Amino acid sequence: MKINRHQIRVLAFQTLFARENNVETQPQALFRELTDGKVDPMPAYFLELVNGVQQQQPEINETIQAHLASKWKLERLNKADLIILQIAVYEIKFSTEVPRKVAINEALELTKQFSDQQSTNFVNAVLDQIKK
Repeated sequence: MKINRHQIRVLAFQTLFARENNVETQPQALFRELTDGKVDPMPAYFLELVNGVQQQQPEINETIQAHLASKWKLERLNKADLIILQIAVYEIKFSTEVPRKVAINEALELTKQFSDQQSTNFVNAVLDQIKK
C-alpha cells in the first residue's frame, strides 16, 4: 500500500509526539505499528521528517522562538502545536522539494486534526511571520 505526503506528515507527527514522551521510541517500529504493517517499504520522506526535525531541532526551535510574541516561550506551547510548527519549519528551511505554501497548508491541516481552532490561528500566524 502506498501513502501520500499528507499521510506521511501525520505519521511523522505521531512519531515525534510519541518521542516527546519516550525517547526510546523507534521511528521504524512505530511506523509499522501505526500502519499495521501495511505500508512497505517505509517512505524515505517519513524518516527524513522525523530525523530532520530531531537533528535540526535547536535551529528550528530558535526560528520558532524568534517569531513568537515577546511574552511567549516555547515551553508555553502545547506539545502538539510545537511539533506541528517544528515539522513546518523543517520543511520551510531544510526541504528543497516542498514549497513554503504547501508546508504551511499541511501544518494547518495537522493542527485542525490534532489541536483546535485557536491553535490553527496561532500556528498560521507564527508560520506567516516565518514565511516573511
